[in-house]
Amino acid sequence: MSHLPPERRPPAPPDAVVFDCDGTLVDTEICWNRAYTTLFRHHGRAFTATDHATLIGQPMPVVGRLLATILGFPTHHSTRLAGDILDLALAELAAGAPARPGAIHLVRALADRGYRLAVASSAPRALVHQHLATIGLTDAFPVVLCAEDTDQPKPHPDIYLHACTRLGATPARSIAIEDSPPGVLAARTAGMYVIGVPAHPTISLAAHLTASDLHAPHLRTALGVPTGETPARPVATPAPRGAGRDPQGATHTGPGEAAAPPPTADVLDRQ
Repeated sequence: MSHLPPERRPPAPPDAVVFDCDGTLVDTEICWNRAYTTLFRHHGRAFTATDHATLIGQPMPVVGRLLATILGFPTHHSTRLAGDILDLALAELAAGAPARPGAIHLVRALADRGYRLAVASSAPRALVHQHLATIGLTDAFPVVLCAEDTDQPKPHPDIYLHACTRLGATPARSIAIEDSPPGVLAARTAGMYVIGVPAHPTISLAAHLTASDLHAPHLRTALGVPTGETPARPVATPAPRGAGRDPQGATHTGPGEAAAPPPTADVLDRQ
């Protein structure tokens, strides 16, 4: 846990609060872990913590290039590898990923206080909207920006700057909530105050404030939401829905510790 540095404290109240989606609002960790473990096993490799740290939060074209390097393929196989891992991940995600602890309660509490809210994700729109529907937060965000809304994905600040503009907010007086190093860098470069909620305890985030989850009292204090405050309107969780495949737009969010299931996609063979 980090403390509030004297040189930068959270704006009180913030102009806006902008959330990442995968790994921040939604716990996709176990799904991506299973997918990566399956892919690496297919190619005779164990998926390690080092691989995890290298891949987390990267847009899918970058993931493809990194996978080619890690698995020993020529660079021209990058697009196929990106497609393979996305196919495997989408098969895992099809049942719907749960909200991260505290996510629904926090978003509703912020909305009840009249905060301007947005989602800024490097994942494709179909996947982001599926996640928000699954956890019952579709109506909570007037602005939802996804991979299709920028040509310069995280760690470039474009999507955060765009979100603030759409909300009529000043970035320096706004707060971003992120789970990955590229996302934290994007928000910090945009000039925002950044709260990090790493999806895995081994991930180090250069955020202004870090917390293990969205229930943390010091995180809620930074956002101006008293600990124990109950949202005015509880939300039912809808049934999960499927998502489309878009290897150029998706983002890998962190892996966890679950065992891998049998392969569910025709992954690239070393030929």
